[in-house]
Amino acid sequence: MVGSTGVPLRGDGMSMWRFVGICLVVAAVLSVPGCRRQAEPLPVLGSVPEFRLTDEQGQPITRDDLRGKVWVADFIFTQCAGPCPRMSRRMSELQGVVAGGGVVLVSFSVDPTRDTPAVLREYGRIYNARPGLWRFVTGDEVTIHQLCRDGFKLSVEPAKAAEPISHSTYFNLVDREGRIRGVFDGDDPQAFKRLKDAIQRLLVE
Repeated sequence: MVGSTGVPLRGDGMSMWRFVGICLVVAAVLSVPGCRRQAEPLPVLGSVPEFRLTDEQGQPITRDDLRGKVWVADFIFTQCAGPCPRMSRRMSELQGVVAGGGVVLVSFSVDPTRDTPAVLREYGRIYNARPGLWRFVTGDEVTIHQLCRDGFKLSVEPAKAAEPISHSTYFNLVDREGRIRGVFDGDDPQAFKRLKDAIQRLLVE
């Protein structure tokens, strides 16, 4: 009798064992890491432009200071009553995922006039920010808004008479070379999970 593979299944014991042996060899080859199908690399969406701003300690921070690190950026402000608390809770959660792993979290204030280094330090304390791991950035408003719009391609609008500052709720994932490798909706739990997975992928690139 001949099976669907064309290999005799009965009446030829040697052929049966030969078939089993071939299957085992194929399985062993496919189990070798280099023979598995590799995940597609994360896309390159652009590059973060140079900037020189100020962190929560009153120290200068530039794009080149972050070179060699994988980092996650978001744009918030401390007086925000809308999405910012949710975003900051997610950043706080990320600390437990990335601690000690060559990753930095960076929150840029879109209201830098009010968000002085001292105000940002207090804000970080509320969310249990770990110094050096989660950094808060302030500086010139025009520079930060331009960085948000032109560098990260995210929306931001200054406050108007009866409206607060409007800004994006997306997280940007940046690689060690300062290239943007992913944009993730901060209000979407599944997107947040994908962000955590993407961080791990960048760490092994």
